[in-house]
Amino acid sequence: MKNTELKGYIAILAVLLTLFTGYQFITHQLFYNQLKSDSITTWGEITARLVEQNPENEVEIMKVLTSHSTDSGHYQEKGREILRQYGLYEHLESELFPRLNNDIFHHNQSIYWGLVCFGSMLLLASYMQHKMIFNKIRQLTSAAKKIIDGDYSVVINENKEGDLAKLVVSFRSMKDIIRRSMHDLREEREFLVQMLQDISHQLKTPLSTISIYNEMMMNESLPRQQQVQLLQNNDVQISRMNILIQNLLKVAKIDASAISFEKGPANLVETIGDVLDRLESMISDHKISIDWDAPEEIVVVHDKIWMQEALLNLLKNAIEHSTPGGKIMIQIKNTPIYTDLVIQDFGEGIAEEEIPHIFDRFYKARGSKKHDSAGIGLALAKSIIEAHQALIKVESEKNAYTKFTITFIKF
Repeated sequence: MKNTELKGYIAILAVLLTLFTGYQFITHQLFYNQLKSDSITTWGEITARLVEQNPENEVEIMKVLTSHSTDSGHYQEKGREILRQYGLYEHLESELFPRLNNDIFHHNQSIYWGLVCFGSMLLLASYMQHKMIFNKIRQLTSAAKKIIDGDYSVVINENKEGDLAKLVVSFRSMKDIIRRSMHDLREEREFLVQMLQDISHQLKTPLSTISIYNEMMMNESLPRQQQVQLLQNNDVQISRMNILIQNLLKVAKIDASAISFEKGPANLVETIGDVLDRLESMISDHKISIDWDAPEEIVVVHDKIWMQEALLNLLKNAIEHSTPGGKIMIQIKNTPIYTDLVIQDFGEGIAEEEIPHIFDRFYKARGSKKHDSAGIGLALAKSIIEAHQALIKVESEKNAYTKFTITFIKF
């Protein structure tokens, strides 16, 4: 009985049944009253005639009429015999009893019209109930066709409770899921197209360079020293392509949620220290000083391996865009709610109009001194950090500094 449509229909039937029962009761009561009235009229006429002819029998006549006669059985049988002589007995058709026949006729008419009215109201209630249900079904069918055609603007409202309302809610949920799925599919298709275009563009230059160098090496008169130099150049281009492809695969896996991060409470100071150890030779080659007053322990929930990958890209970016002999500052601000990790260099900086694009794949700032960068490192770092439900923002001023701030939320 949780179905409100069914409860409403049963309530209508109960009301109609109550009305019909009341109507039947009133009709039968009127019929009985009419029978009493006609009986009194008939027996009153007979009593008046008998009393007029035999006044002394008035008391006996009234006893018979009120069923107080002592020997009524004898006179009842005798009366039946007299009536039979005139053709009146129990099995005669009611048409031979005019008053009774008239009362029965009117009573049957009342019952017939009552049944007609009740049946009509019942049919009307059923029609309206089923019309409402089938209208909703037709709306859902029409909406489903529009959704199949790609129109997700259809709106079906159902303010009542019950199975129809549940169906409408489920339909709306299904519409939203389909719309999101189609939107995700379009985005994935656009992403794939863009990714293929970017990969094609990024691989075109090193492949062309390798092809040119190979043609030059096919010249037999080329000195051995130049051949070695060309082979070394080819090795550099191949390494660049390998790094590019690996980073692209990492970004694609993160975007597709194909990587399961093993996140857990870990010391962020150790993670940063491991990254600095891996970059030690690069830091030394660029004569960069690291301003890093490391605390003993800052526990943050993260995947150490993947977070090292993100920090490695951020620090490599800072080193590559710093001036030789420059400084990189690393700071950690720890609070009960969040932990901020700041990586700041004091190199070439980024123009204000370019800051919104630096996390885009393959984006390289105009005038950047790093010409052989693929422009994928910062995009990878951002994807890893956001996969940890952390935030990253950048502040920069041209020819002054660039500061990356990673915020780890603790709740």
